[in-house]
Amino acid sequence: MTHNAELINKIHQRSPWDENLTEPLRGLGFREPESAWKNLIALAGHAQFEKLYPDFFHVLLELISSSHNADMALHNFERFSEKISDKDYLYTQLTESSSLFIALVFLFSGSQILTDTLLREPSYVDWLSRPETLTKSKTKDMLMRDFYEMAGEEFQGKNIFSALRKFKKREYIRIGLRDLLGKVDFKETVEDISNIADVCLQAAYEHSDRELRKKYGSPVYQDEDGIYKESEFAVLGMGKLGGLELNYSSDIDLIYIYTSSKGETRPVSEGDSSVISISNHEYFTKLALEITKSLNEITSDGNVFRVDLELRPEGKSGEIVNSLTSCEIYYQSWGRTWERQALIKARVSAGSENLGTEFFDMIEPFIYRRSLDFEAIEEIKSMKYLINKSLKGKHSKGNIKLGFGGIREVEFTIQAYQLLLGGRDKSLRVRDSLGAMKILCEKNILTEEDHHQLREAYIFLRNLENRVQITFGLQTYLLPNNETDLAILARKMRIAGDNQKNLAENLMQEYESHTQFVGKMFAEQFVEKEKREVAETISDGWSRSRIGEEQFTESSLAEIPFLPDFKRAYRFLESFRDGAQFSHPSVQSIQEFYSILPKIFQQCRIVPKPDLAIENLCKFVEATGARESFLKLFQANENFLELLLILFGSSGMLSQILIRRPDLVDVLTDMEAIYRYKQAEKIQEELNRAVKSSPDFESKSLVVRRIKQAEELRIGVRYLIKEADLAGTLEDLSNLADVFLETVYQIACDELGKKTGSLNLNNFCIIGMGKLGGHELNFGSDLDVLLVYDEGNNDSPSAGQYYSSLSQMIYKLTSEMTSAGYAYKIDTELRPEGDAGVLVLPIQGYEKYYKSRARIWEQQALVRARFVAGQAEVGKKFIEIAHQFVYQDKFEYESLIEISRLRERMELELAKETIKGKNVKLGFGGLADIEFGVQVLQLIHGKKFTRLRKTNTLSALQNFVALGLVDQDMATELQVSYLFLRNLECALRIIRQTPTNTLPKDNKELASLARLLGYKGEVTETLAGALLADYESYTQQVRKHYRKIIGNLLRAH
Repeated sequence: MTHNAELINKIHQRSPWDENLTEPLRGLGFREPESAWKNLIALAGHAQFEKLYPDFFHVLLELISSSHNADMALHNFERFSEKISDKDYLYTQLTESSSLFIALVFLFSGSQILTDTLLREPSYVDWLSRPETLTKSKTKDMLMRDFYEMAGEEFQGKNIFSALRKFKKREYIRIGLRDLLGKVDFKETVEDISNIADVCLQAAYEHSDRELRKKYGSPVYQDEDGIYKESEFAVLGMGKLGGLELNYSSDIDLIYIYTSSKGETRPVSEGDSSVISISNHEYFTKLALEITKSLNEITSDGNVFRVDLELRPEGKSGEIVNSLTSCEIYYQSWGRTWERQALIKARVSAGSENLGTEFFDMIEPFIYRRSLDFEAIEEIKSMKYLINKSLKGKHSKGNIKLGFGGIREVEFTIQAYQLLLGGRDKSLRVRDSLGAMKILCEKNILTEEDHHQLREAYIFLRNLENRVQITFGLQTYLLPNNETDLAILARKMRIAGDNQKNLAENLMQEYESHTQFVGKMFAEQFVEKEKREVAETISDGWSRSRIGEEQFTESSLAEIPFLPDFKRAYRFLESFRDGAQFSHPSVQSIQEFYSILPKIFQQCRIVPKPDLAIENLCKFVEATGARESFLKLFQANENFLELLLILFGSSGMLSQILIRRPDLVDVLTDMEAIYRYKQAEKIQEELNRAVKSSPDFESKSLVVRRIKQAEELRIGVRYLIKEADLAGTLEDLSNLADVFLETVYQIACDELGKKTGSLNLNNFCIIGMGKLGGHELNFGSDLDVLLVYDEGNNDSPSAGQYYSSLSQMIYKLTSEMTSAGYAYKIDTELRPEGDAGVLVLPIQGYEKYYKSRARIWEQQALVRARFVAGQAEVGKKFIEIAHQFVYQDKFEYESLIEISRLRERMELELAKETIKGKNVKLGFGGLADIEFGVQVLQLIHGKKFTRLRKTNTLSALQNFVALGLVDQDMATELQVSYLFLRNLECALRIIRQTPTNTLPKDNKELASLARLLGYKGEVTETLAGALLADYESYTQQVRKHYRKIIGNLLRAH
């Protein structure tokens, strides 16, 4: 409605309550007009609204009237405003950012529990005001990085659990708001919540394990060959956590497992007498208790999550943690149907993925029987009957979860089919309910109509459950029992209605419709003899069709989109089936080939380059010389086959690494490495161990290259499967380069020390420049570095010679071609005098050069200078000298002209787009436009504002916004464009065997590139056109902003 000027005027004048205000306020949705007026008058006293923010109350009332609960929204808004000391800053922020204003009103109207979190930490508003906070989803990898960043040094100390509580609450605000604002669907919301639980579990596990090892050492056991191995530990997520379907107020159902109870703890370092040795079972019991306590314990900040361990073997009376052997004995001897049902959703939430794989391999025959097990179905129905019986007289009708036609009946319906048929068809062995429904429909077990209705019912009921819980954070499954709260719930469900009564009725009508359908479907499942016979027929049919011989034809391959030569693909697959010439493949291996063929065909429909997926797979298997072993592995582990096909069909560069070094397949079979964020410190530890066990310089040179290649492959696969986003991938590649350079620096020092004796010359460091300096390193990027030493008080004539030898050895360890290839190409052209200058200089030499004859492009390049390896003190000293040169009191007009001309020359002379094609980096509106624009602003303002001295482009951009030097809209557009172009650059670098920054001119190649970037479609011209249209749009936008930045600066001078 339109709010009349009289009402707004009365608020500005802070007029006393008048009965005439009742109707206008009721018209805005307030149920308690007098209380609402008190809150409005209180707000009006916070600032000179009429003079400074004349439209504020008009917007506020407009938003509140369309919110979930007007009274709650206004009351919470007033409470929040009261908490902010700088109220003018708040109201200016809200006036300038309509998205933040909307977000706060919907938060305050939709969730009291999340509002209370914000009231305790009002500073989160600045975080919410960032565009990416509410517009972008977060992967588990991003969440893990965010937690480490938020926890800081607390991650190593006892305050980690306080940090976990704060982290969870902050992220819940983000997730809840995205849900309340309708920015996400149900699946993304519950996956987000589940990922947060996984991150908290992993952090709690790592911390607890680290602390216990200090006291008790590492748990080890002897395997069958008498070799000592470390006993591993895993946290299995069950129930909704296992299915990635957690609610806002869910418990987390867990089972703790470990490798072997045989053995005891040993000191990490030999001879450490402070370590107390205890049995493995005792160690893991302490670990499980500590994790549970850290998450479950209620403090002034609440708990992290409520932990439920009742699904473990023996339930409440069982051990808190079990070895693999004890799990196997229990499930084989005493496991019940409800436990089979529960284990369908089990997955590793924290700890060892490899141990989890062992557990699932062991437990699968218990869950999924080869024969059709109708007795299990009857047990499931009996369990539901007992639930119904226990609910009688306890609000059973309004119980969203357990009542008639509720969530539990949807889950039981799906799981009955999985238990019945999953033994003969592995595709049914999925954890999430929506995924299982989809497969049941694809297998014609559910009709399309039933699938659609069941899916809609499940999503409606789960959303309803979430919206009930988000209000006060209570673990409740009951619908409200009054019209007012039902109407509020209806608004949260986006159900239409003219008034409170209509809203409540419409909600209940939709609820009844869904539950009636679900209840009827569940009650009628498998009750008729005919339905059982149909299930048996379907199952037998699957058994016969497992060998997909019928599918192996040229015509089937011809149906795969983007497969340019299906006859060539057929020949490759034929050679895979038949093995090497004269090898006489076994009948079993041929059957195994046919059994995996449907998966190969299915994945080839998805990957960007299906021809390369097939060819590289065949080449890889041939290179291993272990065809039959891999056929068995692919049949047993289709996820691994899928991962390989994604790699082989997406990246020529990464495929060649694996084909040249088949031993690196271990990287892909290590699920923990692929699906979990890895800190730089862990990579450094692995490098240190490998170097320590290498006997000589040559072997060290090879081993560091091999580890670098393995890590690059791991990072690349994580990028391809979207486990890590672009920013995380570039950070990981930069961290890898950092630890690599630190390692080769140490190797070079040790080797040189052996040759020259103890000169005690260690005042040396490596400075990262360019993308390495900016923490934005891409696949195949050179390392731009400066090599620096500090003469200090050492006037030894041999110092310069020593550091020169050290630099040459580092260069050799990094860039020299060996049997393991080279690690990186080192580029030192940014050193004084470029190629004509010496390789390494003292700090004093750099200082003299920068003061006397350095050019403007060198000043600009040093914006990105960052210490990466060697002695930190030397690095710090160099950066101080570099900043004196870079950030000066005045930035000359001539310098600005020179930089803009340099950018023009790069476009004309290096990119040569009219001849070579569009250049993502140097071309019109390319990455260089953004980087130059940002760096010029840093050069001008960096002297005054030290926070602008960021080497990372996007970090610097955000700081410009915070200081008011760049408006938010421009920054957002530049950020989005930058990520698009960097993603495109990344794809260009890995899709081929050799990296490039130039877009292909051929539509087929452009279409493959588009598919790699996530564009959907099967028509070459459409995909190529969509990518080019986006490229044109983003580069035009970038060039517009670049011209504006440079133009404004030129006019200002």
